[in-house]
Amino acid sequence: MAETDDKKVLRMSLICSICLNRLEKPRSLPCFHTFCEQCLRNYLLNAPQKPDATKSGIPCPTCKVPTFAPKKALPVEDWAACFPVNHLVGTLIDIVPVSARLEFCEPCKLNKASKIAMSWCQQCNEALCEDCTKCHKSMKATSAHEISGLENVRSNPQPSVKEEVMCREHGKKEVDMYCKDHEEPGCGVCMASDHRKCEHVMQIEEVIKKQSLTDQSELIKRMDNLISNADILKKERQDVMRGTMAQKTRMLKEIADTKKRLLDHIEKIESQILSKFNVICQTDFAIIQEQIDYCNSVQSAMHHAKTDIATAKEQNLKKREFIVTQQGQKKYEECTEGIEKIKENSARINYAFAEDRQVAETLGALKVLGHLDIKHFYPNRKAEAPPPPPPPKTPEDDEKKVTKKVKTFNAKVKGDKRECKITAIKLWNDKRVLLADNGNSRLKLFGEFGDLTSSFVCVNPPWDFTFIDKGKCAVTFPNERKIRIFKVLDTITEAGSVQTQRGSNGICMAEDDLVVTFGSGCIRIISLDGVVKMMVDTDYIGKRVFSNPEYVTFNSVTSTVFVSDYNNHSVTALRYETGRVDKTPVFIYPVSGPRGVEVDIHGNLYVCGYWSNDIHKVKDKGAFRQILVDSLARPMCISFNDEGSKFALAEQGNPNNIKVFRVIAASEVEDM
Repeated sequence: MAETDDKKVLRMSLICSICLNRLEKPRSLPCFHTFCEQCLRNYLLNAPQKPDATKSGIPCPTCKVPTFAPKKALPVEDWAACFPVNHLVGTLIDIVPVSARLEFCEPCKLNKASKIAMSWCQQCNEALCEDCTKCHKSMKATSAHEISGLENVRSNPQPSVKEEVMCREHGKKEVDMYCKDHEEPGCGVCMASDHRKCEHVMQIEEVIKKQSLTDQSELIKRMDNLISNADILKKERQDVMRGTMAQKTRMLKEIADTKKRLLDHIEKIESQILSKFNVICQTDFAIIQEQIDYCNSVQSAMHHAKTDIATAKEQNLKKREFIVTQQGQKKYEECTEGIEKIKENSARINYAFAEDRQVAETLGALKVLGHLDIKHFYPNRKAEAPPPPPPPKTPEDDEKKVTKKVKTFNAKVKGDKRECKITAIKLWNDKRVLLADNGNSRLKLFGEFGDLTSSFVCVNPPWDFTFIDKGKCAVTFPNERKIRIFKVLDTITEAGSVQTQRGSNGICMAEDDLVVTFGSGCIRIISLDGVVKMMVDTDYIGKRVFSNPEYVTFNSVTSTVFVSDYNNHSVTALRYETGRVDKTPVFIYPVSGPRGVEVDIHGNLYVCGYWSNDIHKVKDKGAFRQILVDSLARPMCISFNDEGSKFALAEQGNPNNIKVFRVIAASEVEDM
């Protein structure tokens, strides 16, 4: 018995009290208790006293004696590797055979107790301590179980351990049959009930004898490959997660930077306008204060003169009374003249802030700070089958799809300092294109293949133009009080001007006159020699018709003027007759932020929907007909050639690109 106790003590000295397994890389604490290096490291990292470890230490897992850092200022995660190695335990581990390893009682483990196992139950396949062995033998359910000494089981595993696999469905039945048809093992009851019609049912021992070791080794290799592939995929997914988080951090920083730039710019503009306003206020207030001071001096002088006259009169000093009366008369005339001048120069000041038109445009256009582009790529996904063919076309489809893009060319040329802002466009039958580039203050003439043939640099940014005859056009300038006339042949040259009282926006020819729109909310009919024939700012009952009219066009077939009002989100049709228009609208067509308007050779009206990003085709009476082109980027202006077979358009969202489309008849067969 003493020998058995010695063996037990020896085995206990080789067990880690943390993991209850044989010691790995044994490290000793100052209290001489030994633990696995990794177990000790995990314990120290998770100890509740860790934050105050340098002051109070960390208690030993066994005896609770405080343990301090083996080196000064050493992090807790490095303590375990710096404690001394227990070489005696390391030597014993090498000497004592593996069969002498310590086993703990399985039932006691379930009760969170650690007792040395002495026996092995062949039926339950578990180690038992001395107390659990007695209990096992005394219970009716397990009294017939075969219990062997644990040392005997270790030294003779094959004869001592009986392999039994019990059926999951029928717990007391052993799995001893195998159905090859369904590739399922089972007990005799399973085979009789579920596999009675199967042709290949045999004893499981026969299947084991016929099993190929090669198949098993191949399966193990495939399992190893699957484990390796899963590990590679796991690391790749982890890399994607880290990369995505890095992208998220970078994107949030870019958004914050964009916001800061916008706010800094707005604050700079605000500071400039406030500084200018303060200077104006100081000047105005200084003038008013001078006028107030003069009024005070007049009051004082008049009071003083009245007092002198009254005093001389009371004292009956005739000579003095005469002199001070004469002096008072002169002072009165002088002050009266001064007061009259102040009255003439007394301004009533009305401070008002007029928001720049570009602010409203920017706020309207700035729906988002930027485009959030998120794409998922699946490099390992198999190619999908092609989509099914589209359904056959219907007559409605022909009506909807009547255009085909012919070409796109770049309007930005050498010498342009900014992105283009094309506000007017003219397309000829010979495919030449004339542009008004408001962004770069230029008129540009392009040839058939999109090459620049002529350019004219203007003093101020142009807005719109209309052709007076084949080689001469009138151009409007919002910042000039005149309409300039240009000759447009192979080159662009200035040929004259028409005076206006303020800057103008849209322009078109109506018979022999110019119809011009103004940002103040009115339109005027002006002759070519500058005579204003009619002004329309209110309707027949005195209400204001327009808020911000920008573009205008004329339908010679129906003698109708069409005016686009950007702020009122509408296009107004007015009847025209010999230099005058009827203020009662023919119709008002609603559209979100209308910009350019155009009439083709057939008299159809087209409207650029700036906010709806499309081109509307409108019937004679103002009814919607169809969307000519959609999915645009803030269309600004449109122009048809004289034949009506093609049209060109410009977009503010694609500032440098001019798109040319061909009009396709509904009956024309075309590969769209």
